[in-house]
Amino acid sequence: MITQKTRYALRSLLFLVEVGRGDPVQLQEIAETQRIPRKYLELIMLDLKKAGIVTSIRGPKGGYRLTRSPEDISFGEVVRSIEGPIALISCASANFYAPCGDCQDEVSCAIRRAFITVRERTTDVLNGISLAQGARWELRTAADAEPEWESVANWQI
Repeated sequence: MITQKTRYALRSLLFLVEVGRGDPVQLQEIAETQRIPRKYLELIMLDLKKAGIVTSIRGPKGGYRLTRSPEDISFGEVVRSIEGPIALISCASANFYAPCGDCQDEVSCAIRRAFITVRERTTDVLNGISLAQGARWELRTAADAEPEWESVANWQI
């Protein structure tokens, strides 16, 4: 499961896509509309800034905005910037690999192979969903609220 911090990060970024349209949005507005504690949001935005996802603008018309087009920022990038590795076990991580310590043979370990598959599929799905797509889902009416999962639902595991 992802942490509340990651959920807040995604909600904040989707809000920037929906209302910012490239213009800076003040932290207070994000915090109030998304019901995120301001101090916590400051830390989240700092993490997103370090990851190169947002930039901050000073001054009375300042705030936060995306560094790139929402089509070019994936949910996967956001999750990794806040959570770190997507893999559920360390020996299955692509970027944060560490041996599990209790495995007889990593090459033939069924647990490791299964969780590598989970990591690969999860990464593919998260990298395939952009902030632009997420914002489109957010803007749908209640009658048309089903997300476009067809492309993901047909994947073979």
